[in-house]
Amino acid sequence: MHMAYIRQLPSGKWNAQVRVKGFPTKTATRDTKIEIEIWAREQEQTIRYAPPTIKTLSLSYLTEVMIRNGKKRGGYDSIENRLNVIDRTISGKPLEALTRDDVIAYRQERLNHVSGSTVRLELQLLSRFLRWSAAEKSVNCVDVVDGVKLPEPGKPRSKIIEPYEYEMILDRASDKAKPIIMVAWETAMRRSEVLALTPAMINFNKKVITLTYDQTKNGEAREVPLSSTALELLKQLCDGRERRAKLFTLTPYAVTQAFRRAARLAHVYGVCFHSIRHTTITRYAEMGFNTLQLQCISGHKTISMLARYSHIKASKVADLMN
Repeated sequence: MHMAYIRQLPSGKWNAQVRVKGFPTKTATRDTKIEIEIWAREQEQTIRYAPPTIKTLSLSYLTEVMIRNGKKRGGYDSIENRLNVIDRTISGKPLEALTRDDVIAYRQERLNHVSGSTVRLELQLLSRFLRWSAAEKSVNCVDVVDGVKLPEPGKPRSKIIEPYEYEMILDRASDKAKPIIMVAWETAMRRSEVLALTPAMINFNKKVITLTYDQTKNGEAREVPLSSTALELLKQLCDGRERRAKLFTLTPYAVTQAFRRAARLAHVYGVCFHSIRHTTITRYAEMGFNTLQLQCISGHKTISMLARYSHIKASKVADLMN
């Protein structure tokens, strides 16, 4: 069904909203009623013959699934990027026309460019998107990903950044990236969590950072404990700043590139910005922190996920046993 809702605004102009099931609402304003009626008919005609695609439904998916109480959930940006990649790779093919063969072809094509873990995440998202489209938007599609063999999940990163490597990377990092790397090194916070920091989020008396549900990956609020080094660093960064002002202005991509460049210049290979998180969690594990304490630091909901991030050496365990 499709319908245009037309109304006159207090300004005297005319506004129309075209609502079609399975598509984002379209709206426009024109000077006269005739103009807005023509626009509305054109939109209805365009939509009537355009079967839903990932592109036409992605905004609705992000709004309904990835936003809570008006705020983006953790992972919003990565989901948005993956949807764009999927739609581009399948050439905007309508959801109703997708087949199992399309999924297999997609898998093979993407494996030529990215890791199996990335392809696995993309196909899992496509599966969820198809099921959501059918259930919530009445799109005549099925989960064609179901039954297709997905690439194996990648092995947990095992490369730990040694203290001397960290110092070498830090020496070669840009002035804007350096404090971001330092905060991550002390707290094990994710890149997105560090970039969300404002002075208002830091309680220097309780020695914690408070992250809201929309700033974490798993969608649950948590408090991040702070070391004395982290406290001193954050005090310096907060000095003279407004309480709601972001401490860092770099984009996520810029942080990633800045770290890679610094690591390359330092001849430290096989690491990325996220390696800092693995390293810091491992460091605290080797210091003797128990599982619950480590989960408090990392924010992991399950021990199995924590285990993927902690790469404690047997020799360190032996030291704790004596």
